[in-house]
Amino acid sequence: MGTNRSIRNHSTVQRIRFIDTARLMAMALVFYGHFIERVMYLNNPTAAAQYKFIYSFHMVLFFVLAGYVAKQSDLSLGFGRFLKQRMVSRLLPLVFFTVVFMLAAAVFPGDFFHLKLPSVQGYMDGLANTVFGIPMFCVPSWFLMIIFSVEMVHYWAFRVLTDDRKIVAGMVLFYVVGYLLNWHVDIVNPIKGRVIGWNYLFIHEAIVMYAFYLLGVTMRRRAFLRQVHSVPVLVPAAVAAFLIVLFTYRLNSGLFSFPPLDAVVILFSSHGHFIWFPLTAVAGCLMVLFIARALPAWAPTVWMGQNTLILMCLNGIFYHYINPPMARWVVGHLPGSPSTVFWTGCTMTLASLVLCMPLVALLKRWLPQLVGRPTAVGPLLRNLM
Repeated sequence: MGTNRSIRNHSTVQRIRFIDTARLMAMALVFYGHFIERVMYLNNPTAAAQYKFIYSFHMVLFFVLAGYVAKQSDLSLGFGRFLKQRMVSRLLPLVFFTVVFMLAAAVFPGDFFHLKLPSVQGYMDGLANTVFGIPMFCVPSWFLMIIFSVEMVHYWAFRVLTDDRKIVAGMVLFYVVGYLLNWHVDIVNPIKGRVIGWNYLFIHEAIVMYAFYLLGVTMRRRAFLRQVHSVPVLVPAAVAAFLIVLFTYRLNSGLFSFPPLDAVVILFSSHGHFIWFPLTAVAGCLMVLFIARALPAWAPTVWMGQNTLILMCLNGIFYHYINPPMARWVVGHLPGSPSTVFWTGCTMTLASLVLCMPLVALLKRWLPQLVGRPTAVGPLLRNLM
């Protein structure tokens, strides 16, 4: 009996570390993708191809991972308590980082697209965008808005999805309804001037992403990758998944609601083809999961993976301030070859994540309640839950 308990405990620890590793890999793809996005804007075709590849699955991955670690016990909470829990752990960090970036914009010049900062009109437009559209002061923080909505959907929908067959049916239903809704209504589209409007917490896109969240829930229920698997099994599986993405991501074209990028952009509910989008996205998610399971559970990797909410918002520093001038320097001084774009992107990603580590530590130490840990007791604020 003692041996079996030890095995189960070891499996649980490994499973948590494996998911944390996958989370960090997902964040690395965000940092990398946001840098090469800026290179792509400077008419580099290699960056455009890499952007399309990464964006074909990297944001979907976050919802699969969120579903994998979703706590069944949270659904037993009363709705009022559940709502408060999600508001202080999702929306409060959004407000906190919005205020921080608003203050920073008054001192440091950055790229906030059409906003003229610092100016009264710029701040008013930015706040309107944040409330009714996109958080323009820290664009990467939009994920906090949509994951809040996905979790609200899950709280109610999962009361009906009581077994595996219903969960699979729910995946199909939410995907089909969400895809058709966003394709025909086209709620958020900067080309058509629809950034401010009916985009309340991305609920329209949360319907689509909930299908992938349910995929993560199903993986957890099925103990997907829970048992220890050998590297000789995981590496070929990761390579096979990579090849599927490589040979299908270009096939997903022609049905994007944001055609200038010709890529999956979840922010704009631009998915592409009805079949190729989920096929490529799921293959990309599996690729990352297989790699994460095969990698050693290094303590720094696990620690960073446990703090992806903070990292997502801190990415705004690079998104608005550092990536634009660095991309211009790269394009102006280095060849635009695939290898150059790749290695400069990797270097920027690694450097950015390393620079974020002390900031993450400071925020967790002094203001944990404002960055997604409402039950923590910090030196400056009492616990909020």
